Parts: sequence; structure tokens; C-alpha cells
Amino acid sequence: MTININEIEVKIKFLEDAKLKAIIGLDFGDFVIKGFRMQTSDFENRKGQKLWLTPPSYQGKGRWHPIFYMPNKLLWEQLEDKIFEEYEKENKEHYGKMFGMDDNELL
Repeated sequence: MTININEIEVKIKFLEDAKLKAIIGLDFGDFVIKGFRMQTSDFENRKGQKLWLTPPSYQGKGRWHPIFYMPNKLLWEQLEDKIFEEYEKENKEHYGKMFGMDDNELL
């Protein structure tokens, strides 16, 4: 199956938590994967943000096991970039509505 990154719809639910910023779902058309987590990080990502994207996983026997995994690193980076871009866009809209500010007033 070939995945076209541009056809994936990113759905974001913002949370008012100090570390966990959002829960993200990906709509691939015929199926949806929920449980991606956007968290703050002490380290910068490739885009220079202090955010970390974690795919869905579960804990078993003291370890975390991925539920979603993309062996193609380039494809994963493209998907990650799309999620970060959508997160930035919707984050501005979310907080703009919350505080009654327009794009010029937001950082």
C-alpha cells in the first residue's frame, strides 16, 4: 500500500496540560489511527521546536511497545512534518479563539 502524505487528515484535540499539549488522530480515509501525543521536550526537534511527537504505544513488562511504526524513515519524517505544520496552524487558531486575539497579535 502506498501512502500519500497529502491525503492524510490530521485531527488535533488540544489539552490544557503542562507537558501533554495535544492528542492527535490521523485519518487515512479507510482507517483512522488515534493516540499520537504532542508533548513538550527539553530538546529541540528538527524544526527547532521544543516539542516531541510520540506515536501510539502501550506499556508491557516495563517497556513501551509501539502500536504504529513506519520503517521508512523518510516517509516518517514527511508525516511528522505534516503533523507539526498542522499543529502549529491549529494551535494559533485554538488560542486565538480562546483569548479573542487575531493572527497579528499571536506569536
